[in-house]
Amino acid sequence: MISVIGAIMATLITVPYIVFFLVNKSIYKLTKKKRMAFKAGTDSTTFFLFLAIERMTVEIWGQSYYWILLLLFLLGCLFFTYLIWKYELDLSIGKILRLNWRLQFLILSIGYFSLMSYGIVSRILEV
Repeated sequence: MISVIGAIMATLITVPYIVFFLVNKSIYKLTKKKRMAFKAGTDSTTFFLFLAIERMTVEIWGQSYYWILLLLFLLGCLFFTYLIWKYELDLSIGKILRLNWRLQFLILSIGYFSLMSYGIVSRILEV
């Protein structure tokens, strides 16, 4: 049973967009709201993108650059804190984290596809 759960988790970390597809379709079937389903899909996929990018960097370069991902997350929080403070009076931690989490989805998606392309090309050129 543990090996089955491990295999499922490894698959979801390797291909995080499976999570997006499953959550998006499930929430849409339950609520019939496309926007809510899309947001839930992106929110749940972001966590798996963090893990996938960390594993890809270890596989490509042999060491983890997780500190860069954490720094990127903190810089996003600072960026949204500044924007909300500058243009609105309501500084809400929940709003800052939600906006940053969705920004991270966008940035990590670009990073995921870039690292995947780089990894495939570098493996082909090694042979």
